[in-house]
Amino acid sequence: MKRIVPKLIKTLLNLISTLVFFLIIVVIAFYFYLSDGVEFNLDQSNKTLSSLTQRFEIDFDESSSVFFKSRDNDIDTYITLANPVIKKSGKILLEAENITLNTSLDFRKSLQLATQIILNNNTDLDLINPVIIKLKSPLLDISNVQGQDAFDSSGEKFFNVSIKAENGKMIDGEIDLGEFDFLLNIKQFSQKSILDSFKFRLKSSEKFPASYIAQFFPDVEKIGDSKETVSFDITLEDESVNNSEISQKLNGVIQIRNTTMRLKTFPVQLKPEAIRRLNLDLSIVDNIGQANLIGTVYNPKKSLGLQTKPNLQIGGTIDFAEITKPDLNLIVNGYDIYFAKLENTNLNGVTDLTVSIIGKNVLDLKGSLKIKKSSGFLVPLTDTEFEAKHVIRSLDEKK
Repeated sequence: MKRIVPKLIKTLLNLISTLVFFLIIVVIAFYFYLSDGVEFNLDQSNKTLSSLTQRFEIDFDESSSVFFKSRDNDIDTYITLANPVIKKSGKILLEAENITLNTSLDFRKSLQLATQIILNNNTDLDLINPVIIKLKSPLLDISNVQGQDAFDSSGEKFFNVSIKAENGKMIDGEIDLGEFDFLLNIKQFSQKSILDSFKFRLKSSEKFPASYIAQFFPDVEKIGDSKETVSFDITLEDESVNNSEISQKLNGVIQIRNTTMRLKTFPVQLKPEAIRRLNLDLSIVDNIGQANLIGTVYNPKKSLGLQTKPNLQIGGTIDFAEITKPDLNLIVNGYDIYFAKLENTNLNGVTDLTVSIIGKNVLDLKGSLKIKKSSGFLVPLTDTEFEAKHVIRSLDEKK
């Protein structure tokens, strides 16, 4: 019995050695087979591939393919999806002329990864090399884009994915927003994709509606009539999305030409008047915007056709470190500005004014009024200086 056990062990070792040697020969042969490159068509009639495409809501043409080529210790892998359509909950999120995916497979890591899957039904995502995805002329509908949920990634294994898009077109439902490029760096976990950093550029379409901007500013009911358009070229980047510190950088130029701004509220108890023939130039460098706005404050007691000269100018800086909560440092100058009390428009007048607007959540307003005319008041208004505060949003509002 003592002799049988060593012989059995020796036989098993010989068998294992033979299998390993055979596997090495197969791997080496496969490596040299791929040295010139091998291409296969992606056929969705394959059950496994069909299941994956249905799970991730991806569709593509039959001309799509996968290409393998050995290089040093790696196998370069290229996947090309022709005319892909990506959906989210059944709604089209993105279309493109093609999507290419490029990564490399390390022999040793691939064998280790296969062993984990076969023996442990587990996948060490650290073994997967970075994946690069490129989108050619994509069409992106942001109305179907969902926000990123909070996710505790501590201790989780992941691999890196880089997605690059060029010459894309962005829409929001029926609204044409413009042309875009972006670079997204993503950490891909087993059940979740987390945006790590990004750089995004949007050049507005010729028909970008000025009123579309109003949704981002709670104190503005409407910017521009439905036919008014805005021109801009914006770049936004964040080198560490998940960093608690603000790392966003906004760069670009915004121009508004000959449009109308209607305010929903006003810092004091006065009736908001539309600013017509509004022209705005806003140049932004690393979050700091230099603003210059010129417009005409409408006087309802005069014919609109006679109010052609601008009587309002706003200039200064705007800090966009928090894009939806800009920090203002502006100076307002106006002459022959019509005003009326909110509760009784019979109490009205005309004034020249100078006002400083400083702040973010709460605006500090300081300035002077030179009253040129007042109507309906028991005591005629006189020139005055003033200080006031205007709450834009609650200080306790969650970020």
